[in-house]
Amino acid sequence: MIRGIEARQNGFSLVELMVAMVLGLVLLGGTIAIYASSKDSYRLQENVAGMQENARFAIAALRRNMELAGFPRVLDIAPFDPAQTLDGGGNNNDQITIRYQSATDCLGNGTPANGPDQGIAVNRYYINNQNNLLCLGNGNPIAQTLVENVDNLQVLYGIDDDGDGSANRYATAAETANGVISAGTPDWDNVVSLRLALLISSENDIGTAQQAGGFTLLDAPAIKPNDDRLYRVFTTTIPLRNRIP
Repeated sequence: MIRGIEARQNGFSLVELMVAMVLGLVLLGGTIAIYASSKDSYRLQENVAGMQENARFAIAALRRNMELAGFPRVLDIAPFDPAQTLDGGGNNNDQITIRYQSATDCLGNGTPANGPDQGIAVNRYYINNQNNLLCLGNGNPIAQTLVENVDNLQVLYGIDDDGDGSANRYATAAETANGVISAGTPDWDNVVSLRLALLISSENDIGTAQQAGGFTLLDAPAIKPNDDRLYRVFTTTIPLRNRIP
């Protein structure tokens, strides 16, 4: 009788199993690292895009309204309200209030039908404690948020000293009102342009290092945030067409 050949089946050794487990963990760790990196990159890009969108909207809204200051020329409407156009001092927020002829204010509400501001829009722009850029019109006592995550607003006023329609210098609201830059008392009607700087922050914490020296807006001292959000400064100059001869 011929005995058949029995096939022997061998399993994995303990060493082989351990090597396979280590290789699996290495691959899993690499996959997790790639996923985390991709997620962080996506969050960064998403927040940067949000900041840029906020900045574009804020500058567009301010420019569209600021260009109307003093409209129309023939009525000689004062372009600003000095009582509410304030220099915050240092790197504190500034606020600006403009005036022009219109049936509605910045929020679409009707302007006064009688009184000293009859048919005149008086719009005040400022930042509240929640870092929102607001507009307060004179047709409604309730301000409305225009843009969120605006941490700081600085404004300089371009003053035309020689009547050629171009700004010779830029001053703060306090300097413009008090005439401390040059002899005499500059008139608000000599302001022919505005220079605005906005400090925009991201919606979420990013965990990235901030700019070493802080963020400088125009002539204000540097602002040094103490959180992990992302910050960017956006600056624009707006000509006041109704103030230019």
